[in-house]
Amino acid sequence: MKLLAQYQDLAGRRALVTGASAGLGLGVAEAFLSQGMSVALHWRSNRIPVDALAMRFPGRAFPVQADLGTEAGCVACVSETARLLGGIDQLVHSAGIWNSGPIGSISAAQLEEIFRVNTFSAFYLVREALPFLGRTGRGNVVFLGSTAGQRGEAWHGHYAATKGALQSLAMSLAVELAPRTRVNVVSPSWVRTPIASDAIREVGAAIAAVLPNRRLDEVEDVVHAVLFLASEASAHLLGEDLCVSGGALLIVPRGQIVPREPAGA
Repeated sequence: MKLLAQYQDLAGRRALVTGASAGLGLGVAEAFLSQGMSVALHWRSNRIPVDALAMRFPGRAFPVQADLGTEAGCVACVSETARLLGGIDQLVHSAGIWNSGPIGSISAAQLEEIFRVNTFSAFYLVREALPFLGRTGRGNVVFLGSTAGQRGEAWHGHYAATKGALQSLAMSLAVELAPRTRVNVVSPSWVRTPIASDAIREVGAAIAAVLPNRRLDEVEDVVHAVLFLASEASAHLLGEDLCVSGGALLIVPRGQIVPREPAGA
């Protein structure tokens, strides 16, 4: 991954990155390590990518296995991170699940699972990390949200609800934990990650065609936003939801074709 910025204040900091075995979490973990940080690489079922990072960055990258769909898994994840790193300065919560379906098809078990993994985990992770955050310099938390949480998304109502709740949690914690710890959110739209690959093959071109920036998010777009919020370059940003979406929320009405050239040009 090509990094366009180097944040000197991140070197030597200690971070827990959840969902570090794929997609955005993997991208953030690699970027943090490239900035000179020590990182606990959370994984649930796919250890191969985090082992590869541990080999590339010996002594600074540490795989941590946990099921964040349970309170016990979140507690264990933070405890093991603090043991391996000697503390926690940063938390980036990227782990999550995504699936589609009309409301009439969503069972209680599906609804409960997606809230446990996407939202409850954020609460438990911050609660457990709180004794460590801010001990050496200011603590920092970044949640990975979604534009679905800001505008809603038909056929993904259960997922959108988890991300909307995550945004509200971040705003609440930003006030509660300031100034010792800053809390912010990065909300991408459609990102080219493994979790969305099947859907993007079906609708990606159509979505990109109506976005003002004419393309979907790449992992690097989101990673650079996380780096900015993790660093003191964003020292006065608290409770913000930084939307990295190519202008997806600007389209009114949604789905309207945006002219490529101004009329009369």
